[in-house]
Amino acid sequence: MISTGSMCDPYQPCEKELKLTRRCLELILQYGFGASVITKSDLILRDLDLFEEISSKSKAVVQMTITAADEELSRKIEPNVCTSKRRYGVLKEFQKYGVPAVVWLSPVLPMITDTEENIRQILEWCFDAGVKGIIMYGAAMTLRSGCREYYYNELDRMFPGLSGKYERMYGDSYLVVSTRHEKLMKIFHEECEKHGVLHTPEDCFRFINEMPERYRQLNLFDD
Repeated sequence: MISTGSMCDPYQPCEKELKLTRRCLELILQYGFGASVITKSDLILRDLDLFEEISSKSKAVVQMTITAADEELSRKIEPNVCTSKRRYGVLKEFQKYGVPAVVWLSPVLPMITDTEENIRQILEWCFDAGVKGIIMYGAAMTLRSGCREYYYNELDRMFPGLSGKYERMYGDSYLVVSTRHEKLMKIFHEECEKHGVLHTPEDCFRFINEMPERYRQLNLFDD
């Protein structure tokens, strides 16, 4: 499997003209590898034909990040990409063509997206779109130095007074955990279990990385 998107979205707006990600997928298809992409962009639909062909010959997995079900909130905290509801529509399209998907329900922003209503709506979309797994690293987020200052400035701009609450509760902590963590994670695991969806990072990554049996690497001592 060849994967991309962990540190930078492979469907940046310039990809419309440059088509670098599409060329990469063409090479992956040409040489018989599997492909997995993490994105928040509906531009991935342009390459659905390649994902479908890769999936039929080896393996392809679409990974979508969805964190805010409310349309207004989604536009507010992620202004330069399509809304979460649109991403749900993208997952439905890939479902039609039999290309499996994994959703990243991460990060969870304390006092913003850490509500039961938000988590349940995202889960409902995931189950309806037939996703194979959902990755949720707790009802939490991480804030590195530099990112923290930027985030607090944005909180002051969009949610006046909220940065002060963060500072009093979390200070300079790298890991920022919602006070609703235990309740939300209980809901998450129970609902995923009920719907037969993978819900631990380990199981999701195992699914993403495993190739079909016909592509299994031979052991040195195999007969």
